[in-house]
Amino acid sequence: MRAHISECYVYLPNPKSLIENISPRISALGVSVVDNGMERVFLFDDGQAVAKAVDGRLLMRVAATTVIASHAIRIVLEVSIFDASVLVPIKFVWLPV
Repeated sequence: MRAHISECYVYLPNPKSLIENISPRISALGVSVVDNGMERVFLFDDGQAVAKAVDGRLLMRVAATTVIASHAIRIVLEVSIFDASVLVPIKFVWLPV
């Protein structure tokens, strides 16, 4: 069971293209990637991350078995966005679900 779940919305230009750009880096660190059209599910040993383009923003959802795994996956997402995007948000606000 995934006990630690959090979400973050980020307003970025062309979020679908951003998902394409961050996918190779995140998939290299994880176990596998599932592409469901408008969203990507990145599977890790202790959790998963979902990146989805929704109405001009990027929705990220992390579910993990431990707090440490949850924070690690969130950091991977944030760093990948900083590296792949020209315009990045000042901060990311992760909210528990």
